[in-house]
Amino acid sequence: MRVSRLRATNFRGWSQLDLKRSGDVVIVGEPRAGRTDLIAALTRVLDPRSTRLSPNMSDIHQHLASEVQAATFADAGSVPETAQGADASAGAATMSMSIERAAFAEVELTLRELGSDIEQEVPGVLEPTTADGEVDDSGHAGPTAPLGLRLTYRVAYDAAADALTHVLYFPALSNPDSEQFARVPSSLRLMLPVVFLDAARPLQLRAEGLLRRLLTERDPDAVSTALRALESQIVDAAGALSKTAVLAGLLNAILSDAGPARRVGDRPLTADDVQFLPDDGSLAGILRALQPLLSLDQAGHLALTSHGSTTTAAIGASEALILAKSTQGAVIIGDDFGEGLDGPSAEHLAAAMKASGGQVWLTTRRAEVARTFDVSEIVRLTRRGGARSVHGVPTPADKKEVAAQRHLQTQLLPALTARTVGIVEGRHDLTTYTAADRLAKPPALPLAGHGIQLISADSGDGGGTSQIPRVAALAKALGFRVVGLIDRDPAKNSEDVLQSIEDACDAVVRLPESMAIERALLAGADPTDLRTAAAVMPSFGQQDPTVGEAEDELPEVLRRALHKNGLHEAFMAALVAESSKLPPVIRDALDHVAMLGDLDYSGAKRIDLTFSTQPKA
Repeated sequence: MRVSRLRATNFRGWSQLDLKRSGDVVIVGEPRAGRTDLIAALTRVLDPRSTRLSPNMSDIHQHLASEVQAATFADAGSVPETAQGADASAGAATMSMSIERAAFAEVELTLRELGSDIEQEVPGVLEPTTADGEVDDSGHAGPTAPLGLRLTYRVAYDAAADALTHVLYFPALSNPDSEQFARVPSSLRLMLPVVFLDAARPLQLRAEGLLRRLLTERDPDAVSTALRALESQIVDAAGALSKTAVLAGLLNAILSDAGPARRVGDRPLTADDVQFLPDDGSLAGILRALQPLLSLDQAGHLALTSHGSTTTAAIGASEALILAKSTQGAVIIGDDFGEGLDGPSAEHLAAAMKASGGQVWLTTRRAEVARTFDVSEIVRLTRRGGARSVHGVPTPADKKEVAAQRHLQTQLLPALTARTVGIVEGRHDLTTYTAADRLAKPPALPLAGHGIQLISADSGDGGGTSQIPRVAALAKALGFRVVGLIDRDPAKNSEDVLQSIEDACDAVVRLPESMAIERALLAGADPTDLRTAAAVMPSFGQQDPTVGEAEDELPEVLRRALHKNGLHEAFMAALVAESSKLPPVIRDALDHVAMLGDLDYSGAKRIDLTFSTQPKA
């Protein structure tokens, strides 16, 4: 089975959502952009428990709205100054804020590749679909068009009755406007091959646990017999405990007919009337109380949670994977996958789930998880001014676009939760700026504090200004705000190149005239500090280029040495340690990236930095 389309109306933080996907899906993006809400939408339709529980008011979209209200005053003398005027005696308009809630919320899923057993359960409900997963309501669908099944979850609030209602129905046979719903039977929902990840509580024998589901699928009679035997043994053991001499004697004293407890029962009570059982004594209560203990080392058996989040998450994911493999064509759904796992484990388990044969819908904040998915399977969510948007990378049209998409794996995946990316030309630029950003001292905020991450236009086969537009286009397709941070080397900055960068980016910062990263690093530094910082180079097997050189030659000899040997980060760390400040041009460039990277920035699109005491060209 596959979910080919998800539509949501007024559901949680989504006023409208229309997502079409035929394969696996990994959902990434900014905080509060709707990753968890999207998984909740899938759950409302596909989880059989969703309509057994009480409906949730938070599922209905709400927003703040301003209202203009008329305010009246008893006499002119009581009118505030801001309301005085020709009509002050009649009243003045005031502004107030109120919460507006939608009348209802809906989530509609289109399911395809259902399998013959499910199709036989829903005669008259299946509908022809198009190649991209939509229901074909044109009336001209071919006889071989793949069939799909639409299911819709609806929750509505009746203000007059102050009541919430919810229903799961077949939209093909229903009319919500007249409240006529063809309800989806529970038997069908139980047949749908869906696995929900619950990595927080693996190895659970309770009815909702994946372990219990696996056991029941393998041999339900044997599981029932074993659990009933466990219940009987626990009840017998509890009865024996109550009859031990020391406990029975104390219980009889507490329940004595001569004491305060004489009237608590219909008759005098004794120790035989007391049992000690987990929870309420039912089998369900006993199983809820049972928790797994693991022996992983010489510490012996410890509660699973005592072994750390990685162990818990890994076992939970493995449990779900076994269930997915045993459920043919299962849809695997999980939120924040990879949390608590180390990077390799997260990547391995995500790859294993993709190979299970069904469809995967995961949200994640981990680059390692997203790395296992194809570029076309990545969905990135953003939030701008309270409105959410969905982004994805289009299929590449030529070899150059294929090459540009390499940056997704190497550069953009680590920045998936950032709001803005700053693109620099090459590796030396990236190491220099990121080191400077790291070395900045309060009250200056690092770029991460502004929701910005720096990336390079060099994917391993050379960067430079010609690559920036391609990387910028990829980043913008994923919903990032993009700021280019480039040199002003006359040899590399033709008008055509500069224009293509400005067209591709939301904003551009250029270094001062005739400056590349090495000159920017050296500009304004004291000669004594330069010599001290250069003394770090022999530690990396390089000669100190300042030995025997005059002061006015230091910037040029250091520029050549840095450009050749690539010791930008080590040199700058030594320079900052000696001077106790960042190089002024580098600091200015980072400050402007922070300013232009703000989502609310509306100033000039291009900023050309200046510096009054540049080194000689």
